[in-house]
Amino acid sequence: MKKYNIAINILFWTLVAFLLFITALSLFYKNDKVNSILPGLRGEESSEKEKIVIREIMEVEKEVEWYYFIASGYSANDPVQGTNNITATGKEIKEGMVAVDPKVIPLGTKIEIKDMGIFIAEDTGGKIKGNRIDIYFDTKKEAKEFSRKGIWVKIIDNSYELADLFKDIRPLTN
Repeated sequence: MKKYNIAINILFWTLVAFLLFITALSLFYKNDKVNSILPGLRGEESSEKEKIVIREIMEVEKEVEWYYFIASGYSANDPVQGTNNITATGKEIKEGMVAVDPKVIPLGTKIEIKDMGIFIAEDTGGKIKGNRIDIYFDTKKEAKEFSRKGIWVKIIDNSYELADLFKDIRPLTN
């Protein structure tokens, strides 16, 4: 029993010494990593800093314009992909059109794909759900060469409200 009491006393005083050490560090050094171990130690100063950080994050979110999507290439009249020459909006397919999930990006929306140009959402596809986009290419060879890759999309046409699903897509932060 005596050995047990000695072990508990050693653990207790080690913990007390550690807390005193951290407290001393936070008083003498204005390091956020040290201060985060003992929240509230600095009283009002600490909570004011947190409020400022939260405001800055909210302002950044309002300015975000780019969203991450997974893109693949497709072409017209490709039986493997199940495509023909007519889009979901009834137009003849041509370069500059993309297939989207209309719950995320409404049909008819102009978008910019970073480093690729301006496109119009005119088509849909069976596998195009959520943050997926199919980019139309004139030839099967170009579509196959594009393959599948991550892209950044910017909404250009602001005449509508973003779909609820779009808000869950990870924005680009610089």
